[in-house]
Amino acid sequence: MKNLLISISISILMVCFISCQKQIDNGLVAHYPFNGDASNQIGEGNDGNVGGVSLVADRFGNENSACLFDGIDDTILVEVTGMPNIEAPQSFSWWYWVNEIPTFTDAFGAGNMIAMVNPESGVGIQFGFRGPGYETLGLDGWNWGGNTLLEADPPAVNVWHFCVYTFDGNTHRCYIDGAEIASSTAKTQHGNPSILMFGNYPSGDQYFAGRLDDVRIYNRVLTVEEIQSLYSAKE
Repeated sequence: MKNLLISISISILMVCFISCQKQIDNGLVAHYPFNGDASNQIGEGNDGNVGGVSLVADRFGNENSACLFDGIDDTILVEVTGMPNIEAPQSFSWWYWVNEIPTFTDAFGAGNMIAMVNPESGVGIQFGFRGPGYETLGLDGWNWGGNTLLEADPPAVNVWHFCVYTFDGNTHRCYIDGAEIASSTAKTQHGNPSILMFGNYPSGDQYFAGRLDDVRIYNRVLTVEEIQSLYSAKE
């Protein structure tokens, strides 16, 4: 009888886990775990073209499972389709590591972790570090052209951090390690993105120096519970 109860309990937990995983994956349009390459794990297409990026250990210590960008010329470029419009509800989540808070020789310098843009239309959204000329706290989200959407104090260095950006059509929110740290209703741009880039932005020289891992892009807003679940996931 005891073994039967244990088996039933395990079965219930497995069903709950699968159900929660399916819920979190709802609306997931691209996923880049960087497990050996820059392939998108959701659907067909949207695979990345790697330029100079090295593979390193991820936050769990798994070798060749995260990307290291040298801050000089390393990038991953993706010609994308099926991504949410810039003004539409969406969420980005990713893990990053830097050895130090970046400083820039140009006051308007920046280090792009992620850029989802349409260069021909001149619209997009970018995430990363920016110099003092922008008069922000330093860890920012901004539109193509530099208009600030969100700003936050950079957290501690030499440790992995989990970042999430959500936009519901009106409010931008930023979460670090499961907690909301910034929000705004800054005016966004409108248009369909054509390029997803890690480590820089198209035709730019604002390179990111650090590590990126497990990038997810959704066509909906993640809930706080989902964000915390992704943050606490063990694999």
